Amino acid sequence: MVTDTVLSPGKELTIARVLNAPIELVWKVWTDPDHIKNWWGPNGFTNTISEMGVKPGGIWEFIMHGPDGKDYKNKSIFKEIIKHKLIVYEHVSGPKFQTTVKFTAQGKKTLLEWEMLFETAEERDRTVKTFKADVGLKQNIFKLEGYLRSVSSEKEMTLTRVVSAPREMVFKAWTDPGQLQKWWGPKGFTNPVCKADAIPGGEILIHMQAPDKTIYPMDGEFHEIVEFDKLVFTTAALDKNGDHLFEILNTVTFSDENCKTKIHLHAAVSNITEEGTPYLDGWNKGWNQSIDRLSGLLDKTTEENAAVVLERIFNSPAEKVWKAITDIHQMKQWYFPQLEAFQPEKGFETKFNVHHEGKDYMHIWKITDVVPGKKISLEWKYAGYPGSSLVSFELFPEGNKTRLVLTHEGIETFMPGKYPELGKKNFIEGWIAFMDKELKEFLEK
Repeated sequence: MVTDTVLSPGKELTIARVLNAPIELVWKVWTDPDHIKNWWGPNGFTNTISEMGVKPGGIWEFIMHGPDGKDYKNKSIFKEIIKHKLIVYEHVSGPKFQTTVKFTAQGKKTLLEWEMLFETAEERDRTVKTFKADVGLKQNIFKLEGYLRSVSSEKEMTLTRVVSAPREMVFKAWTDPGQLQKWWGPKGFTNPVCKADAIPGGEILIHMQAPDKTIYPMDGEFHEIVEFDKLVFTTAALDKNGDHLFEILNTVTFSDENCKTKIHLHAAVSNITEEGTPYLDGWNKGWNQSIDRLSGLLDKTTEENAAVVLERIFNSPAEKVWKAITDIHQMKQWYFPQLEAFQPEKGFETKFNVHHEGKDYMHIWKITDVVPGKKISLEWKYAGYPGSSLVSFELFPEGNKTRLVLTHEGIETFMPGKYPELGKKNFIEGWIAFMDKELKEFLEK
């Protein structure tokens, strides 16, 4: 159970969460500086604690190091401590507020109720607006729960792999359910149900289907998300009644390595049931097969997203080739007779319609770069379609001949899966026809 951060009609900011850990452990990670430094603060923050005396009148002084490189000094004074029940402290460095944390045992779990009381409602609202205290509080409680799972694990695994794709692409493959569905699970498995809401507290639900059609359902929850850098989430296999067979805290970090991405996974299992034990026998092998599938998906995506590059040598001087690709009267003869206006000047925009196989394609061009006689680049879009691509022509004189390099980037943004008429294959065929026939014949006239 989790409630979102709540701004009361008064001066409070509150949140509550049932933590899957006994009250003794929750109390320990809250009051021991060697523990709290590891989970305190919003996503991406780390801490240096100089003093923490958990007793009435005790000082708690520390520095929070933000992901932006900034340091935030904090000082609080503990007002009331009741072991395993209550912590009250006053935050005396700005912004000022009083925090009350209540601990209530619920069997082997703990209900944590967290309240921040400000001097005025205006001060609370200002703190929320300036420091995003509501978002930070929610992220903090999810980091706490993740940390509790890590310190109470019964079985652990660490895996490091390098995949041939940029970090941003790899991160998206872990957080986009459409991509996650294609690689999650061991070799031969599919995922007919794959839901993943990549925000703190966001739910995960995946039905893994084995080659023999057996369904292995699992659920989970995201705890911490640092874009392109880190993911912390829990997963749990479910029995036929929907109860957890075991729970896994997964911490995944992503780092650049020579134009590739290093993935480091640490998985910690807790609350293993007798029925769930056999599931973990092939755990390491299963993860390696999953990363193999991820790598294959990324390779395919990288190939699909690669720019179209064509290079041709024409038996004409560069001046003649340049005029053929930039003078509207010549362009209309070999390129697009539908062109109504064109000027090889940065910022120039034009549009024209091409009717092809029963459809209209309104082309929208904008010149983005011009080096007279050497290079021209333009943004290439279509009205009524998503996406934006970039087309560049570069000329390299070679005596009385000219080497022309055409590059077309961003074709994948046209969503060819949904609009196959804008697929990469069609563009390649079109550019080959333009370069090898239309332009060649025009220049050789």
